[in-house]
Amino acid sequence: MDHTTTSGMAEEARARREFLRAGSASALMLALAGPALAAGEKTRADVEEGGTPRPGGPLQSAGALEFGPGNVLFVGDITGAAVHAFALKDSDVTSQADVEMGNFHNFEGRDLVLGVDQKLAALFGTTVGNIVINDMAIHQPSRQIFMSVERGSGPGAMAAIVKVNHGKLELLELDGIAHSKTVIPNEPDQNAMLEFEPQQVYAITDVKYYNGEVFVTGISNQRFASTLYRIPYPFRSRLSTSTVEIWHPTHGEFETRAPIVRQLIREMDGKPYLFAVYGCTPLVRFRLEDLKDGAHVRGDTIGELGYGSNPLDMLTYTDPTDNKDYLLVTIDVRSASRIEAAELTTAKPEPTGGPIDFGPGGLGRTQRDLPIRAEHIAILDPRWAVVIWRHPKTSWRLDIGTLMVPYFFDRRLGMAEMNWPNGPDPFHYREHRNEIDHA
Repeated sequence: MDHTTTSGMAEEARARREFLRAGSASALMLALAGPALAAGEKTRADVEEGGTPRPGGPLQSAGALEFGPGNVLFVGDITGAAVHAFALKDSDVTSQADVEMGNFHNFEGRDLVLGVDQKLAALFGTTVGNIVINDMAIHQPSRQIFMSVERGSGPGAMAAIVKVNHGKLELLELDGIAHSKTVIPNEPDQNAMLEFEPQQVYAITDVKYYNGEVFVTGISNQRFASTLYRIPYPFRSRLSTSTVEIWHPTHGEFETRAPIVRQLIREMDGKPYLFAVYGCTPLVRFRLEDLKDGAHVRGDTIGELGYGSNPLDMLTYTDPTDNKDYLLVTIDVRSASRIEAAELTTAKPEPTGGPIDFGPGGLGRTQRDLPIRAEHIAILDPRWAVVIWRHPKTSWRLDIGTLMVPYFFDRRLGMAEMNWPNGPDPFHYREHRNEIDHA
């Protein structure tokens, strides 16, 4: 693991703050003109065995986000080939308990930030076209929303973590936060290409925390590119590396190249499993006990969520109308797929070596589509989900808002007969209203 010196970290952090205040590339160049760590100069690992995290540690890029134990925020950094852990202080988060999330009884969500892309562009001193929101995570104790954001692309991109405070955007000052990181080995060379983009884009596709370990998915520069890392936290010098293989029904072949795009770890019947969705979009089951250091593991493909698309987010929630748990996978060019969680362990693996199957299919009767078109989604609490989406009536603008669980739609978006008092009750909402109220 590599670590930047404290003075270098403080200087780079100061440069970033100057840039954000000035809103111009020239301000950043002036700020960087002062003393800084020489190019390539490194120190020992940021957390030695038995040591404590050092403050600071600026990101080179900001991708997948995940909250771990306490206030620890994990950030995937593709450019830096690392996963960072920031131990947020109480002062780094602000309770949002008093923020109204919507009218749950009337199926109405609430707009939390209108034009978040425009407001980020103003914060970073650039245009909307230069802003990318890579991920969103919710700090559950405070209910505060955090986003990983990048200004620009390529080597000159600037990374930041932005939080939402009562509808306003605030920069998370990383230089004053206790910080550690672990390097992800064998990252693809930046010049290695896929057909349409660099392989390095997929070096870190997702980051999840479970039971004292950080699980990192992506591709490496090895023969079997699709790789999964298990990293104990607090970070030490060791990590476990597995390569993973699946049968892709739509392609009609076993595959070891494409990475897991989204992952979710869950205990089912007392055993932990890793469920994964790939591009084009097979749903795969792995037993956690099989993902050992040095293992090459073939997962069970248990469903196909629709070819020619990619998963955006993967989460579970409880439906208060039947008290069952469900898996929800949002997809970029298709409706979201909802699957009863109990079926994830009982579903039989897809036949391997058979004909090409364009799906969707493979699961049982519990799979159904939900009309969600969100770029990012996260569960806030049993009643509400937070979405970053291009509002159906204002597609030119990116908003942050809420949708009620378990139906994930907003009656404000259109007129229907159910809007009338005593109108149709297709979701059996009124029938289960007391159950939902006390969920």
